[in-house]
Amino acid sequence: MLYATGDDTAQDKVKSVTQGTFQWHPATRVITSGDQIAQLCGLVRDHCSISVSALGVSALDGQGHLHCATSGSTGTSKVIRRTQHSWTRSFAVNGRVLGLSPADCIAVFGTLAHSLVLYGTLEAAHHGTRILDLHGLRPDRQGGALAREQATVLYITPTQLGLLCTGVTPPLASVRHILVGGGQLSDRIRTAAARLFPNARLIHFYGAAETSFIAWSNGSAPRGSVGTAYPDVRLSIRDEAGHETGGIGEIWVKSPYLFDGYANTHSADTRWNGDYLSIAELGRLDGDGNLFVMGRRNRMVTISDINVFPEEIETYLAGVAGTDDVVVIPLPDPKRGSRLVAVIAGADPSMGENEVLQLCRRDLGPLRAPRRVLFAPQLAMLPAGKPDYRAIRKWVESNT
Repeated sequence: MLYATGDDTAQDKVKSVTQGTFQWHPATRVITSGDQIAQLCGLVRDHCSISVSALGVSALDGQGHLHCATSGSTGTSKVIRRTQHSWTRSFAVNGRVLGLSPADCIAVFGTLAHSLVLYGTLEAAHHGTRILDLHGLRPDRQGGALAREQATVLYITPTQLGLLCTGVTPPLASVRHILVGGGQLSDRIRTAAARLFPNARLIHFYGAAETSFIAWSNGSAPRGSVGTAYPDVRLSIRDEAGHETGGIGEIWVKSPYLFDGYANTHSADTRWNGDYLSIAELGRLDGDGNLFVMGRRNRMVTISDINVFPEEIETYLAGVAGTDDVVVIPLPDPKRGSRLVAVIAGADPSMGENEVLQLCRRDLGPLRAPRRVLFAPQLAMLPAGKPDYRAIRKWVESNT
């Protein structure tokens, strides 16, 4: 269904819009199978504060605010409270970098309850592009829609991009930019994306619902890095005493894109120190300012007094098994503190547990190597396209 929003009244409202609030450009067109974006359009055109959740889109009291949800991959979903200006500032940055105009078509792959989809939709509306809503379609039908509408920009997660590259065969030459966020991006998906989108620049960005953009890379960053700081973002890596460190430490972020707080709860992992915010993720910076993210503090485990990051092991196993559907779950161990169990879906059927364990012990060492490897037909996933760690842990506990 095509939902058109261009008329003289809309154009007048754009001219008089309050600076820093969301705009719905009169040239914007929406190609969608649902009505949530139509509801969003009306609220933006009326300059309302907006609340977006799995229950739908609604207005908030006041002006210039936005409430949206986190993905909830490691716990209960939290409601993010931010100013609309904290996003419109990055709309301006991306507009310059990506060259966005009403000639473009931006594609999104989930519901508006996912902050990545909501961001991409609002940014597209700000610049007057067509918005292609591909939620709920099979990858082959998504590919057909991308070709038919001549999409130029994608906002997508690594999981969604991997499925798209598997399900679509003809190259899609119209795509100029692919913005990938929400998880690790494997070499396998990069290679597949380069074949499917031969004219596209792939931009892998790192951030969170609380921070928005933190860092991004267009492929020139060192292997394992998420790139350098996004424009106007300052990064600080600090040790447990709060001092700057050249090694692994907590990632602190200062930027104009940060959220104001949670509307429904609080989090011990989210802390402010002056103008800097931490969401308890660990990493390091190299001499050129490239950020290497090790993982979340609440996923880090100690095995025989050594700090181990499951995310590192997941990345390694994805390369070994030829699949990106890998999750490493820590379980209690009375002698070592924790033991690791890897769950792999979509692996080469000829691979066995012993073969994978031997490779892990050789390349990762005995402490970082999983104690078990389980093969599953598929991983439990959240609607946002991220692994459901709670559900996977329950499955592991019932199978070990």
